[in-house]
Amino acid sequence: LPQPVPVVMVPPAVITTIVNSRPPMTLRIIATQLIPQICCQLSQLAIPVITGKKTEAEKFPGALYTTTIEALMADGKSLQMETSHNLGQNFAKAFKIVFKDENEKDQYAWQTSWGVSTRLIGAVIMSHGDDKGLVLPPNIAPTKVVIIPILFDKTKKQVLAKSKEIMKDLEEKGISVELDDREEYKAGFKFNEWELKGVPLRIEIGPKDIEKNKVVLARRDTGEKTDAEIKTATNAVEKLLNNIQKDMLKKSKEFLNKNTYNAKDYKDLRSLTKSQKGMVRAFFCGDENCEENIKEETGATTRCFPFNEDKKGKCIKCGKEGKLILFAKAY
Repeated sequence: LPQPVPVVMVPPAVITTIVNSRPPMTLRIIATQLIPQICCQLSQLAIPVITGKKTEAEKFPGALYTTTIEALMADGKSLQMETSHNLGQNFAKAFKIVFKDENEKDQYAWQTSWGVSTRLIGAVIMSHGDDKGLVLPPNIAPTKVVIIPILFDKTKKQVLAKSKEIMKDLEEKGISVELDDREEYKAGFKFNEWELKGVPLRIEIGPKDIEKNKVVLARRDTGEKTDAEIKTATNAVEKLLNNIQKDMLKKSKEFLNKNTYNAKDYKDLRSLTKSQKGMVRAFFCGDENCEENIKEETGATTRCFPFNEDKKGKCIKCGKEGKLILFAKAY
């Protein structure tokens, strides 16, 4: 599994704004300041996300409202990657959580709940993984590069020595690397094993490569192989890791865009949720009866009212005034 999920660091200025707001955690603050910071760090996972507000039916029970980060997995289902809840004073009143304000008067606390958890690991697996195993974005991979020497009795010492040189150069650049010099396994077995683990880049080096003063670089995400000169291998690796990170995010964005549809009417919504994988944009009034009927008849649930979407139109189900929302079959 990948290393622990990156901690989301919220800038002190944002925290100050939250603490000083009355009541704290307004939707405006979350939409304009907190969510962009979180999304910026989630891009390290090479997964594009949609941020927004949950419906009343989908929000955390007892909360004033719930905001969410939604992503589309490779099988076309949506995954709620993170939620943030403004609990208001409801739980403080239930459990009598009070504090003294500046006037020495008791006040019920305003509470929030944040849910960035290990489901992000599941998102990485489901977004990027393939039949060979994990495919990890370089920015979160605990091991970014594996060196696999092609060993023969006559040239073993020479190949291992050169492999260790390359390993040292990579480590000096701050690139995490493993040298798989096990002799009891053949190169093909090692290739498969490290592909299963999702290591972003593999370096292959054998006696013939040394004769040509080159190594082979193999990408985990595409399987593409390229040659690099040994003396410039470290720079080539560094550049390639950056490209892999960008390419994985670009691929995921293209997949999301390709599999996001607009429903013209309810018949269209039912058809799209049945025949296509992905997300469907439509107008929705927010009524819980409409929402339940749509879920029963299509199998799709509301994911969120996207932030920064002010469009209004007739509800896809009942015709009342509604706002733009995303529907999808989800985990």
